[in-house]
Amino acid sequence: MTATYLEEPYLYFGKGKSICPREGIAGLDVYDTIQVARKDQLLIGVVGIEEDAENLKSWLKRFENFIPANPKGKQKGLFKSFPGFNQEKGFCAKFIYDTNFERLLSPNDIKAVLSEKNHEKQVLDAVNLFAEHVKFLSDIKNCDVVICIIPKSFEGKIVKENKNDEPVEDNAEDNGEPELEMNFRRALKAKAMQFNTPIQLIREYVLHDDKKSQDPATKAWNLCTALYYKGLQTIPWKLEVDENRPKVCYVGIGFYRSRDKKTIQTSLAQIFNENGKGVILRGTPVMEDKDDLRPHLSYEQSYSLLKDALSKYKFATGTMPGRLVLHKTSKYYDDELDGFEQVMTELGITEYDVVTIMETDLRFFRNNLYPPVRGSLFSLTEDRHILYTRGSVHQYQTYPGMYIPAPLEIRIIKRASSVKTVCREILGLTKMNWNNTQFDNKYPITIGCARKVGEIMKYLGEKDTPKESYAFYM
Repeated sequence: MTATYLEEPYLYFGKGKSICPREGIAGLDVYDTIQVARKDQLLIGVVGIEEDAENLKSWLKRFENFIPANPKGKQKGLFKSFPGFNQEKGFCAKFIYDTNFERLLSPNDIKAVLSEKNHEKQVLDAVNLFAEHVKFLSDIKNCDVVICIIPKSFEGKIVKENKNDEPVEDNAEDNGEPELEMNFRRALKAKAMQFNTPIQLIREYVLHDDKKSQDPATKAWNLCTALYYKGLQTIPWKLEVDENRPKVCYVGIGFYRSRDKKTIQTSLAQIFNENGKGVILRGTPVMEDKDDLRPHLSYEQSYSLLKDALSKYKFATGTMPGRLVLHKTSKYYDDELDGFEQVMTELGITEYDVVTIMETDLRFFRNNLYPPVRGSLFSLTEDRHILYTRGSVHQYQTYPGMYIPAPLEIRIIKRASSVKTVCREILGLTKMNWNNTQFDNKYPITIGCARKVGEIMKYLGEKDTPKESYAFYM
């Protein structure tokens, strides 16, 4: 076994580079400010009860100005002051919002939803209530993004309590027949996908300064970054890449179960270019392997899915990639590989890396209080490696997490690149989730977005056309 340390990947911003999204935006401005023509106003639509809408506007007003870092934070280097969401610096854009772009939910609307005894219909009624207002704000008011505020009265009924700021699904009980999953957030995201405006869901308690929600600066960072990306459909930062190397296309292959939790799966692909701009594609239903009960693609399915993915890539960039990287969380079956390689042969892509990224029970320890450093790479064999994408961070001289970090196991099936290149790219892609400003997500975006995409996709009908932009799923 050999041990290696991979340096923290840099991100490009408007005026330079930094390893940290927050430091980069605050000091160097968002990346797309390098463009001559860019939109710098974000029209916000709001759906919610009147009191929540008023509280949200107070927060948006507060976000326009500097917000100091959490003074009580134990990890000082990790808590960054928020520069303000304005056109002068940082995001170099401003929010546009007033009562003309609000749709208020009446007490009678809420009462009617909560009076429904059947839980599935109750959730569907809530979804339809919000969706009709989202449609109006999208089609008539042309909002860039619509914020849906879940009222407090929905807690415990329409949505369930969760440590995160998003609703969670009910746990289905095994009573002989699979219970149909009914999740408000996922169903609303799918319903709203027929419109051309991304939505942002907010729990009512987020609009208050209390122990249940994040400190104001952190709240501003995460919400403003998500709104910026969703509303403007542009990138606040991008990965540093070697311009002398061939252009790379990253493809994540994933699967998701149907809402009734039967064994039939559906495949999906997430395609990302070097800038992190992605396209989401839905594949076809697949079956689980009878021996290990894992879903996998047939030759025809893998061929069709990858060819479609690369066609989308070429349409977006004007050319085929010089190198292709495939990420998957389970093993590659022979027929899958044959289909993928046939596409690459036909399209003349000779440089490609085929990689499995999975959980592992292996752990490593240091001779002090802190866990292994993020970027620690332990090579067990030539093709099997352990990578810490979460861990202690040299630049901050601390570990930014609350729990003992679990590394990823990287299995390289086929490669044209070095092990360091493959793993360094995985480390870099963990920084490309624009739903927050966390610089050390556990999974690369190729894998990390698969779960969120699958959660929403399962609520779409076969004839529904899924949006290709990740902004509609996050």
